[in-house]
Amino acid sequence: MLDACDTEPFGILTGHPITEANLFHLAPLICLKFRGRKTRGPEAKRVIETALANYVANSDQHGLESRPLLAFVLCYLGAHLALDLLNEQEAEVILNYCEGHLDDQGEEEEDEEDEE
Repeated sequence: MLDACDTEPFGILTGHPITEANLFHLAPLICLKFRGRKTRGPEAKRVIETALANYVANSDQHGLESRPLLAFVLCYLGAHLALDLLNEQEAEVILNYCEGHLDDQGEEEEDEEDEE
């Protein structure tokens, strides 16, 4: 995800700041980039639409608006599903793991800040 975080300065230049809350929009593009696929054209459009539709379909169930990292994961996995690089069962296993561990990571960071 470091690659996605590095895009924040470019958002300012375009007049649309990239925040943690809207980082999920970049997930399908990052997937395409890392998989050596074109980020424009029919395949890219299909992958982006699939990933973002996956976000909409799962937003309420997983509380994605308050969990931006999980939202990114969900869209990143959705892009891989659209490219047939993962099947639904594999994506579900990864999502369940992330869902259980991303919250733990946030709590650990808060605990470290409290100790300082």
